[in-house]
Amino acid sequence: MNFDVLALTVLCLIWAAFGLIPWFVVAYRRRGRGTLVLLPLAIVGGVVGAVLVPALGARNVPAVFGSLLAAMAGGLALTLAGLRAPGFLSRRLSRSD
Repeated sequence: MNFDVLALTVLCLIWAAFGLIPWFVVAYRRRGRGTLVLLPLAIVGGVVGAVLVPALGARNVPAVFGSLLAAMAGGLALTLAGLRAPGFLSRRLSRSD
């Protein structure tokens, strides 16, 4: 396997994990209510936010640390946007007896 492909895969997994950190905090604060549907948004936000750092021209070690911070910011942004969005993302499941 090509080393570049392996390195990019590991970076994407790390970015996704850093995107999940804000989701864990929000899920803990809300006691899990209505946050499970936001899990994919946090992962995508983390990866997209982190990819923007090198795409904007940053290189070397500062770009790696900047992309980790951007992954957390992207995960937080999409998690909070999903909470505030009208419709199925912010609606909690309730029993209708």
